[in-house]
Amino acid sequence: MATAKTMSTNEIEAVKKEWISRLSNLIDAIKNSAEGTGWRTRRIDKTITERELGSYKVPVLLMEKDTVEVVLNPVARFVPGAEGAVDMYLAPAYDDIASLYFEGGQWMLHYAERPNPFATQSVIEMKSRPYSNEAIIATLEEMAANG
Repeated sequence: MATAKTMSTNEIEAVKKEWISRLSNLIDAIKNSAEGTGWRTRRIDKTITERELGSYKVPVLLMEKDTVEVVLNPVARFVPGAEGAVDMYLAPAYDDIASLYFEGGQWMLHYAERPNPFATQSVIEMKSRPYSNEAIIATLEEMAANG
């Protein structure tokens, strides 16, 4: 991929269009999965500013179940090792974070499950798995249980 200094205006616009489309598809899929298991959802927009792409609007998904609110929040298109990053976290404390990275042509879900307080482990391991409806629902349900 070209750098911002070598990308033409048309290339920059094409990258933004592809990224926003990828985000919209992801958010629509997660919205449908969440609503299918009892979550209420609302889609809003926010502005991101990236050195490579300038300022642009992206969709954000707010999900609520009982007293728990989870936000699916795009971070950036240009991130080390991936072609985009989106965080999913409990609000308002930005707690219990999962991240989705677009890697190798697919979304990968990275989520560190809360450790068992009775276990004798000293390291929390981050699970990484391909995005699926089942993986998102399992992560949402664990976040709700922790919320």
